[in-house]
Amino acid sequence: MMTTTSIDEVIEILETIIETSKSEQSTMRYFAALYQKVTIEIKSRLGTNYFDDDARMKKLDVIFANRYLSAYDDYKNGKAITKSWKMAFKYS
Repeated sequence: MMTTTSIDEVIEILETIIETSKSEQSTMRYFAALYQKVTIEIKSRLGTNYFDDDARMKKLDVIFANRYLSAYDDYKNGKAITKSWKMAFKYS
């Protein structure tokens, strides 16, 4: 299972998913690309007083990334995932 501890790692892992999905001609790259853009935007606003609490925002981004990555890995490996992720992956 892929896991991450920083926003930079999130961006890198998402890039890998995007590139893999492109080579597989999978539409799963669209969510990964959107999420990567959001993460890059969050990173660009850290330290600018845009967020009330930069540390909390970093933590939120990494926690969500790990949930996404866990679901992505499980889906790709044919394991059970939550209904919400199943729908997201099925229609992406």
